[in-house]
This record gives sequence, C-alpha cells and structure tokens, in this order.
Amino acid sequence: MNKTLRNIIAISIAILPINIVMIWYRLTQTENFSTTDMTVYPLVFGGGISILILVLNKYLIKSSFKETFNSGKGIWYWDILTGFGLTVLYFAMFFLERATLYQWIPNRNPPNTELINTMMDLANSPLLMIIWFGPVLWIGIALFEELSRVFLLKCLWNLNKDVNWQIAVIFLASALIGLAHLYQGTAGIISIGLKSVIMSFYFYKYRRLLPLIISHALYDGIQFAFFVVQFQH
Repeated sequence: MNKTLRNIIAISIAILPINIVMIWYRLTQTENFSTTDMTVYPLVFGGGISILILVLNKYLIKSSFKETFNSGKGIWYWDILTGFGLTVLYFAMFFLERATLYQWIPNRNPPNTELINTMMDLANSPLLMIIWFGPVLWIGIALFEELSRVFLLKCLWNLNKDVNWQIAVIFLASALIGLAHLYQGTAGIISIGLKSVIMSFYFYKYRRLLPLIISHALYDGIQFAFFVVQFQH
C-alpha cells in the first residue's frame, strides 16, 4: 500500500467519521446532551479516538510519535510557557471577536442549555468538578482535539510537500474543525476556525504538540471556570 493511500485511509478512519457525525447530530438533534453525556462522551470518544490515532500513526502511517507530533526542537518548559502565551493570544482574539464578529453576526439560536446545565451541576458537585476539569478537559477535549488537528494536518501534508498545498490544508482543516462546532452559530464557527488557523500555523512552523494542548485546555477551562463560579451557591 503506497503512502498516499495509507494517509487517506487514516483520515477516513480517525478524523472524518467523528466530525461528520457531530455535524450531522447538531443539524438534526432534538435533545441536548445531559451533564453525564458531557462528561462521559469526551472521555470515551475523545480518549478512544486519541488511542486510535496513535495506533494508526504507528502501524498504518508507519511514523513515530515524535515524527508526526513533536518533530520540532524545543524543551518542555518552553512548551509550557508557549502554551500560556498562546492562551493570552486566544483571549485577545476572544475579546476582539466579541466586539466585532459577534456583533456583526449575532447568534439567533436559543441559549445553549446543555452547557448551562453542566455548569450548574459542576458548581454544586466538587467531585464532578474534579473529573471535568481534570481528565475530561485535558484528555477528552484538549488532547483529543489537538491530536486530531495535528494528525489531520500531517496526513494531508504527507500527500504533497508543496508549500502552497500545505498552507491550503491549514485552511481546509480549520474550516472542517469550525463546522464541527456548529452549535455555536455562524460567528462561533468562524471564531473556532480562526483560532484553528493560528494553532495550525504554529504547528506548521514549530512542530510542537504540547503548547497546543496546554493553550486549548487553559482557554476552555478558564472560560468554563468563570461561569461555574457564577452558579455556585
């Protein structure tokens, strides 16, 4: 089996199905996720697909973890600092988008009750809060989404080494990732897509995975924690 076919098969197994299912579900859903769903699904599906990606990378793509996810030069503590720096950048984009993008394209959808209910449940359950801000956030969300992003990028980059193709892949992958967040409305899709472009260009230049995981977890976690505090009695 040639390299091109192996990479296409890897994407078809590990990346496309979960994104297509999420887009389809958000377009057709009639019920919101419960707090249990919001806790269990990221761990089961996110953790499971993360393992699947690593297995496919090793046995189908025939590449080491370092070659695919961490081939750039760097030291772990610089990765951590870079993760904090990217988090600051994301929040700067967050406030800028709230003042521009979200004003230009207001979300006409009703409030996301599944997130509100989850925040309320977390606010009143220390154990649930530990589980959510621990393995759910770091493994089921941040690790899973960044492994998926980088794996998609690398598999597509493996098809062609041309710089124009590789840059086009960044925008293609970011569009797919934005659409997977359909429940956040049009402005949310664009916002997620723009942040994905930033993450993807960072990886394109530096080839380091850890800063992406750290910044993703901190960005989502800080926002979630802010609202959870508001619901605490």
